[in-house]
Amino acid sequence: MQNLFAFFYRYAFVFLFLILEFVSIRLIIRRNESQREIFLNSSTIFSGKLLEKVNNVKNYFGLRKVNQDLAAENASLKAQVYNLTGTVNTRIDSVNDTVGQQRFLLIPAQIVNNSIEFRNNMMTINKGALDGIKKYSTVIESNGIVGFVKNVGQRYSSVISILNSNARVSVMIKRNHNIGNMVWDGHSPILVSIEAIPKHADIKVGDTIVTTEFSHFPRGHVVGEIISATIEPGGNFYEIEARLFNDIARTDKVYVVSDLHRSELDSLELLNSIK
Repeated sequence: MQNLFAFFYRYAFVFLFLILEFVSIRLIIRRNESQREIFLNSSTIFSGKLLEKVNNVKNYFGLRKVNQDLAAENASLKAQVYNLTGTVNTRIDSVNDTVGQQRFLLIPAQIVNNSIEFRNNMMTINKGALDGIKKYSTVIESNGIVGFVKNVGQRYSSVISILNSNARVSVMIKRNHNIGNMVWDGHSPILVSIEAIPKHADIKVGDTIVTTEFSHFPRGHVVGEIISATIEPGGNFYEIEARLFNDIARTDKVYVVSDLHRSELDSLELLNSIK
């Protein structure tokens, strides 16, 4: 307390000057119309600028919520396209489809860990069982495909990247629907091979590759384009190299696709294999 009194005593004249300055300005503003108008206009401009800065800061910190809302809305729109029905949900725990029209659910997620330098690359996403993620769901982004969910935790899941020697994806040529398998040869992260397309198929450089439903991706989702197609002497199948439309190394936002028909299809395929 003694130090506080000493502080005020030392700077008493400064405080007195500031008080008198404030009183003088207040008297000038109150007794002079022009000065009062100038002050009001200036204060309005200042407060407006200050509120604008504050609002910009609030908007900046609110971008994460805005991005999450946009991702959910985008997932819903994509699901409508894939399902061709107005009954769309973006969470597995909100399904209410009594007529069986809905097949795919899309759940937005973000990649929190990713690798491209190994032969069997994996990644981690920030959604898990609490968000409706299930094992073996497929993962896509707007410009291509990403991989398959391998293990599911409560809040995170691991994903087998398509840049993985164990990943095989059923794809087809968009122009003529010739079907083959997409595999990664372990070299470039943007190049893949397309196998099992017979030599009598009409294949052209520049053809677009899309997904089939056989790997539980939504049918027709873009994958890449053919950059070379050759047939070895005596061979019966094309050797095709394709460039991915998406760059897995730079992928951030993804959608986890849950195929609601998967258990039924797997059961039927199991019965067929037993017979």
